[in-house]
Amino acid sequence: MANEKPRILQDSRDMILTLVVMFVGVAVTIGFTGLCSFNPGKPENGPVREVDANAFLDMESRRVPYPVRLPEVPEGWTANSTRAGMAAGHQSTIVGFVTASGAFAQVTQTDAPADELPADEKPRRADGSTNVSGVEWKKFVPTEDNVRRVWVGDLGDSRALVEGTASDEEFSQLAKALQEATPKKTAK
Repeated sequence: MANEKPRILQDSRDMILTLVVMFVGVAVTIGFTGLCSFNPGKPENGPVREVDANAFLDMESRRVPYPVRLPEVPEGWTANSTRAGMAAGHQSTIVGFVTASGAFAQVTQTDAPADELPADEKPRRADGSTNVSGVEWKKFVPTEDNVRRVWVGDLGDSRALVEGTASDEEFSQLAKALQEATPKKTAK
């Protein structure tokens, strides 16, 4: 039994040495492949991926039963995402923008009834409304973290939702640009 303790210690040292050798081998292998990098300090944003929102909306105008609009956004804004979706059981067309300040704003267009929007079932509460060039936009604010605020506007032939991390001023700019945009007529 007396010899048992030194043997356990020797086995433990051997195991630790084996793990150290394996770690060094893995680190050297990964380092040479370039599959891993270490960049201490604050991360920097790269260029914004730009998408052709006009081409997307041209295709959408043939797919959906409501006219879609391409807002003429302020200088420095970049369309960076497009997709089709659903809102309250109705087709929707979604275009996202990175604003000049680096915030995000997204427009969802649909023919769903305004009183059923937003329809993503995220925790929000009504927070009054704001008038943008004659159109009343209902405001919804999150009641939990990681939920975006939303404005809902009725544009007559369609409804629009503006949501994101952008400021109220940027929301207003996007809402106004959307209201002033010429609707692309649907083929349906």
